[in-house]
Amino acid sequence: MKSLIFIFFNFLFFSGISQNEIKVTYYNLLNFPSSQPSRTDTLKKILDFIQPDIFVVNELTSFNGGALIKNNVLNAGGSNNYQSALFFDGPDTDNLLFYNQNKMGLYSQQQIPTQLRDISEYILYYKPFANQGDTNLIYFYSIHLKAGSSQSNEELRRQEAETFKQFLINNNRNNNLFVGGDFNFYDHLEPACQEILFGQSLDLVDPINQMASWHNNSSYSNIHTQSTRSATGGFAGGAYGGMDDRFDIIFTSNDVITGNSGIQYIPGSYIADGQDGNHFNQAINSGTNSQVTQEIANALFYMSDHLPVSLSFNISEPSSAQGLINNQTAINFYQNNNTLLLNFNEYSKFNISIYDMSGRVLFNKNLKNENQIEINLESFDEGIYIANCNINGNQINYKFILSH
Repeated sequence: MKSLIFIFFNFLFFSGISQNEIKVTYYNLLNFPSSQPSRTDTLKKILDFIQPDIFVVNELTSFNGGALIKNNVLNAGGSNNYQSALFFDGPDTDNLLFYNQNKMGLYSQQQIPTQLRDISEYILYYKPFANQGDTNLIYFYSIHLKAGSSQSNEELRRQEAETFKQFLINNNRNNNLFVGGDFNFYDHLEPACQEILFGQSLDLVDPINQMASWHNNSSYSNIHTQSTRSATGGFAGGAYGGMDDRFDIIFTSNDVITGNSGIQYIPGSYIADGQDGNHFNQAINSGTNSQVTQEIANALFYMSDHLPVSLSFNISEPSSAQGLINNQTAINFYQNNNTLLLNFNEYSKFNISIYDMSGRVLFNKNLKNENQIEINLESFDEGIYIANCNINGNQINYKFILSH
């Protein structure tokens, strides 16, 4: 059986009947696995505790590292719940996204080259809504900016941040954005941080509204993410000095906070995993940790010099029939197995065409004084399509995914 996923470019509305929670975790893995590949059992303890639906990493050093995480950590014991995006071996260390394939599907991905490391874009959709006629695309970005406190390093970070924000603008990425990773910001007034927040007239936000001077500031000890080690110790080297920096952050677009696009951050869910606020300038496993067990605190200490950061969001369930309303224009799309049904007002001139992503026209029909059309999709291959409706000279576009 084929199913249809609609992504509306123009107007989308949701019923508030049910909510579907997704958890995303970002983690700098500290040169995994080249520095010490035996850390898989340590990472498994951490992820068994966090249980993310989407797991995004920095400082992956090889394809083999991604395979170790997918097979020996997330799918340990013979399960097949998690899939990964494609691994791209770019300059310096790399990124990768893993996702629970029972909940999420990978729509597309691409690399964004910068002056140092690639930024990775992963576009996902929520599978349980695939048969209900609609789902939102959700955009995840994995970023690792230049490290260092010197002015030259700050400028390199600013250039990388500007490249990223220009990409968002040039590619019409405005909504449902999750922008996370290791930014190496020492405070929010740094030019690169200001670029991420406000650059190119596209604002991103900190879900916990804690933009500040974090470096070595005990007032923000509950959100510091580096370093988990106060002195030598832990696997794979890394930085020392204890917990005193907020390098790892997840930013979102404004609509994720408001829920205006059907994806909404769950207040209070943002967390630096394992950070109880009582380890300022100390190792994360020093003494007791009120947020996690000693076993998990030790695993965080040994795995990386960074803590993971996580948040959760709800995806609103779409109504069974989705419509577009534009002044006098109203179209409703319905999907039933292999049939696409359009209901609309009677128009003197109505044309519908369906294109594949190469631009080939696979269906075209003109209608006059009709208010309904059924389109049989049985002969269509799996893939992404655009339905173009021309109503009295006005163009309305819909993008949808057809899958078995």
